[in-house]
Amino acid sequence: MPQATFYQLSAKMLTLVEQRRASCRVIAKAWQVLGRVDVLLPDADTLTEIDNLLWTFHAGSFIPHGADPIEPVYLFLEPGLRRADAPGLILMEWDRPEIPLAPPADRLIDFIPVAVAARASARERYRLCRQAGYSMQVHPLES
Repeated sequence: MPQATFYQLSAKMLTLVEQRRASCRVIAKAWQVLGRVDVLLPDADTLTEIDNLLWTFHAGSFIPHGADPIEPVYLFLEPGLRRADAPGLILMEWDRPEIPLAPPADRLIDFIPVAVAARASARERYRLCRQAGYSMQVHPLES
């Protein structure tokens, strides 16, 4: 059964950089567990920021990543570019209610934003995952 995990970003993470650093920890863990992970981002600026943070968020760590599909952690912008052989899909700052599940992901990771106004899309994605038969989990994500 496929699994969806939603991480609730903490209100203690006041800045976007703090939120993104915490999200990078989740990306690192997903890569360690799954091997190949696709990270779908909403725009080029966010992709650049996450790319840079994956190099610096934790001293001494290395996560093989980039905007090339040959990378174990693949950063991309268009849902249609998802790799069929990557078991994990991470939605980073995804502000759309739909979930790109083609091809389907064995493991979907999403983030519930701090801003109350931005949570409606995350709630819809949660509902869609449950409807699609995903085993659902929600965890707090602290800084």
